[in-house]
Amino acid sequence: MRIRRMYVSRAVMLLALVIAMMSLSDLPAAAQEISNLKPLLHVQTRWFDIYAPNELEAQAWRLSSFADYTYLKLNGFFDTQPSRHRIPVLISDIAHSLNGYSTLLPSNRIVIFLASADPRSQLASMADELESVFLHELVHCITLNERKGGWKALAWLGGDWVAPEGWMMPQALVEGTAVWAESRLSAENGAAGESRAEDGAAGRESQASAKSGRLNDPAALQIVRIERERGWIRSLWDVSGLADFYGSGSLAYLYGGLFADYLAERFGPEILGQLWHAAAGGNIFRGFDGTALSKGILEVKTGVRPQTLWADFLSWIDSGMEKAGGERDAVELFPGYIGAFDVGEGVVYYFDGDKRGVYARAILDGQRKGVESQGKEAESRGQGTEPRRLFAADENLRNIRFNVRFHALDIDWIRPLPDGRTIPARYQFDLETKTLSYIRDLPIPPAGAALAAAQNGSSRENIFLYDPWTDPESGTDYGLVRLGSTILPARRTAEGKTEIIDIPGYAVRWISPGLRLDSEGSAASRGIRFALTLIPENGISRLGILEEEHGSWLLLVQNQAPEGGICQPVYANVTNIVYLSSKKDGLKALNVLDIGEIDKQSTSASSLFSTIPVEWQDEVRWAQLHYLEAMQEPKQTAAIRKMDTLFPALFSSSRIPYAEGNTAGLVLIGSDLSERAAWQVFAGWDFSNWRPSESAQIQLGAGEWHVLFSVADQSVQYASLGRVSSVSAVLKWERSFVPLFRSLSADLHGIFAGFQDAYPLAEVFQLSPDSTSWAIGLDAQYQSLYRSRKPPYDQYGFALAAGADYEVASRSGFGGMSLGGSITVPGRVGLSAYGAYAPFGGVAFSPALRLLASGSSIMPSAVQAPYPSYREYSSLISLSNWYAFGEVDVRLFSIEAGWMLRMPLSPSWALRRIIGRAGVRGAGLEIDSMPSALCSAFARVEFDLAILAGMVATSHTMFSVEAAWAFMAQKVGGSPLHINIGINAEL
Repeated sequence: MRIRRMYVSRAVMLLALVIAMMSLSDLPAAAQEISNLKPLLHVQTRWFDIYAPNELEAQAWRLSSFADYTYLKLNGFFDTQPSRHRIPVLISDIAHSLNGYSTLLPSNRIVIFLASADPRSQLASMADELESVFLHELVHCITLNERKGGWKALAWLGGDWVAPEGWMMPQALVEGTAVWAESRLSAENGAAGESRAEDGAAGRESQASAKSGRLNDPAALQIVRIERERGWIRSLWDVSGLADFYGSGSLAYLYGGLFADYLAERFGPEILGQLWHAAAGGNIFRGFDGTALSKGILEVKTGVRPQTLWADFLSWIDSGMEKAGGERDAVELFPGYIGAFDVGEGVVYYFDGDKRGVYARAILDGQRKGVESQGKEAESRGQGTEPRRLFAADENLRNIRFNVRFHALDIDWIRPLPDGRTIPARYQFDLETKTLSYIRDLPIPPAGAALAAAQNGSSRENIFLYDPWTDPESGTDYGLVRLGSTILPARRTAEGKTEIIDIPGYAVRWISPGLRLDSEGSAASRGIRFALTLIPENGISRLGILEEEHGSWLLLVQNQAPEGGICQPVYANVTNIVYLSSKKDGLKALNVLDIGEIDKQSTSASSLFSTIPVEWQDEVRWAQLHYLEAMQEPKQTAAIRKMDTLFPALFSSSRIPYAEGNTAGLVLIGSDLSERAAWQVFAGWDFSNWRPSESAQIQLGAGEWHVLFSVADQSVQYASLGRVSSVSAVLKWERSFVPLFRSLSADLHGIFAGFQDAYPLAEVFQLSPDSTSWAIGLDAQYQSLYRSRKPPYDQYGFALAAGADYEVASRSGFGGMSLGGSITVPGRVGLSAYGAYAPFGGVAFSPALRLLASGSSIMPSAVQAPYPSYREYSSLISLSNWYAFGEVDVRLFSIEAGWMLRMPLSPSWALRRIIGRAGVRGAGLEIDSMPSALCSAFARVEFDLAILAGMVATSHTMFSVEAAWAFMAQKVGGSPLHINIGINAEL
C-alpha cells in the first residue's frame, strides 16, 4: 500500500490525485519501484539527480550524457526557464514492459521502468527506449511546472502539486504534447515541426527509415484511423478522460498527439508553447475551451472556436486516410473483450477480458466447410458451440498456442516474483487433465537491444526473436525482430543464423505460427504459410500471407483492409483464417475468413491480394545497407558520482488541504523516489466535537513485506466526550498470484492506546490518560476481485478475511480475545457478510463500535470493529459478545447519460452515468441479554460526474443520495428514515 493512495477517495485532494501520475500506458506502477532495500547509486548532472540500482549503472551514466542537453532543448522549445532545483530521476528494472511516469506529488520526480519495447505495443517504435521515455516524461515535468502570479506563492506554500495547468489543459493536450515531442523532437527524429507528409514519403520507401514515436507509427495510430473510418466522432473531452471504457486511456495519447501535430502544422510549432504559457495563469473562469460567457485559451490563441477547430482536426485526420472495405468472405463468429487466442482441431481457445478467463468454443459455420467439419468433430468430443471456461486469467496473458503433440495449450503469461518484479513465463494447460502447470521463465531482451541490432557493426548476438514458433520439420524458429524503429519477420536456423524479410511501406506487428502444407505422395510437406498483420501509412491493418512453396517465398498483401482491421490472424486450416477486428469502445469481434485455395496467378487473387516477391536477407548485411548510422550522442555533460542513497528525496513533501466528514486540516505527505519509504503527517480540527485531530504515519516496504508505524491523537464520543491517543505498528506480507487479480495477505499488528474519560478544551496540550490498553492481532485475507469491462463496470469475484485480536486494559475485567471474519461477493447482485465473536467476555460489539466491557461498564477499545458501521442504528450502544452484519445490494439500472452542462463562468460539468441500487441490511446481536435482529431497506442513486477542467476530467466525482428505512427504529429512539448524501472522487 502506498501512502500516496490513502487519499484516492477524498474529494478535497481531487486535482492532486489526478496529476499524481502520468504514465505512458494504462498499465499502473508497482507498489515499490525498486524490489529490494539496497542503496541506489547516484549520478548528478547540472539539472538532474539520477538514481538507479547498481545493475543499471551503465544506463544511469548513459542518461547523464544527454539529460541536460535534452532539458535545455525542451526549455528552449517551450520558452521556459530551467528549475532552480535538480529534478530527481529513477531508473527501475522492476517491470517487464517499458513504461514511465512523471509526478508532482509529493514532489517533482520522474520514474522510468526501463525495458525493451514490445513489438505489439504502442511504444514499439521507440528504438532508444531510455531517450524516448525520458523525453516524454520530461515534457510533463516542464509544462506542468510553469506558474504565474499568485500560483507561485501557492506552490511555495503547498508544494509542487499546485499546478494551474492541471486545471486548464485537457489530458489530450497534456499527453498529446509529450507524444508530439517524442515523435518530433527526439534525437532520432531530427528537427521540430516536420510535416506528416514528409514523414510518410520516407516511410513508404523503406521501413529502415522509420522514425521513433507514436506519431511515426501507423500501427499505434490505427485505433484513431479505425474510429474515423467507421464515422465515430469523439469530442476533445471524450478523449481527455470522459470516455472511460477499457483501453480508453490511450485515446488521450493518440488523438492528443495528432491534435498537437495538427496545431503545429496549422499555426506553427510555437503554438504549443503559447497554449502552455496561457494555461500557467490558471484562469478557470476562462478555461481551455471557454465557458458559456467567455473565450478559452484555445480560441484566444488560435482565433478559431474550439468546436470548429476540433471538427477541422477530424477532417485533417480523414484527409488522405485509406478507406476500408467490407470483406465479403469474412463471417463474424462472436464479439467480446477478446485478447490472445488460437485455433486447434476446430476449437477456438481465447481469453475473455470481461469474464477474466480462458474459454474454449467450437467453430460451427455452415458457409465454411473446412471449419464446419472440424467444429463438428470438436462437438462430438464434447466441445460445444457454447463457451466453456478452462481457467481464470488476466490481461497479462500474451499468447495461447495449441500444442498438437501434447493436446495442450502453451501459454505465455506474466508472473509476479516475490520481490515485486514481473517477468514473462511459459505455462501449459493440459486439455485432458484440465491442469495448468508452470514450465519455465522466458528470456527478456535488454533495453536498447533494438538500437544496437540496427547499428552498423551489429552482431547476431544483439538480435532477439520475439514470440518464436519452431517449425517441427526443419527446427527453424520464426518470429519478429526489432531493428531500431523497424519491426520485421525473421527466422533463425538451427545453426543460429538469423535472416529477415523487408516489407517496404508497411508496419509489421504480428506473425502467426506456421501452417505446413501437405504434399501428396510425400512424407515431407510442400511448403509453409504464415499470416501477418500489416499496417500501411495512414491505413488500417490488413492480412499478409507469407508463403514458401517448393523453396520459393512469396508475400500476398490484402489490397483493402476489412472494417475494423485484421489483428492476430491465425490459420484454422489451409483455407480459413481466424482473426480479430476492432469494434466500438474496446469491443472486438472474432471472425473467420475463407481465403480458399489461393492461386497466385488467378484474376481473383490479383483483385483481392497484391503479390510481392520477397527473399530472406542476412540481418547484419541488411542493417549495414539500409539502416541509418549509429545515433551520435550529445556531448558528454559534467556528471559526477555521488554517495549511494537508500531513500532519495524522502523529505520532499506536499502540503495539501484535506477534509473528510467533520474533520478538516492540512496533511503533509512525502515518499522517497523509489516509494520504499513513505510518510504523512496530519493536523486538523474535528468540528463535530470541537477538538483537534492529529496523526502521523511512516511506512517501509520492499517486495512482499511492508511495515507501518503510526501515532494518533483524537477525540471520541462514547459514554462522554473523551480522548484517545495511540501508537501502533503493522507488519504486512502480501503475495500476488497468476492471474494477478488474486492475492493473499496477512498482517501482524499491535497497538497501545491511552484514554481520557473527559476531554476539556483546556487540556488539549495535556496527556493524562485515565486508562490504557494494548492489543495484538493477526489478520489474513484472500481476494480474487476484478471489474467488468462493460458499463457500469461492476466488480466481480470474491474476498475472504479472518482475524483474531487479544486486548488487555489497565482496568480490571476489561479486554480479552475476539475473532472476526467476512466474505464479500460483489456483482450486479452483491452480498457481504461480517461476523465477530468474543468467546471469553471483556469485549463487546455494537452496530458502530467495538468496546471493552465489564458488567455494565464500558471503555473504548484500541482495536477497530471488524465490520462496517450500521448507520441506521449507529447510536445504539449494546454489550453483545457477538455480532453479525450482512447486506444484499442489487443494481436496478444503469443509464449511460453522456450529458454535458455548460456553465456561464466556470468549467462545464458532464454526467457519465446514473446508477440505481436497492437492497437490505441486517444485523444480529444481543440487546439486554436477548438475541435481537436489526434490519433496514435502502435505495441509492449514484451520479458519475466529471468536471471538464483540465486533467480533472479524467476523474470520477461520485455523488450519491441514499434513503434508508430502519424497521426497528424504536430501539434507538430516532426517526426510521435516514438520508445519506455522499461525494467522493476516484481516478
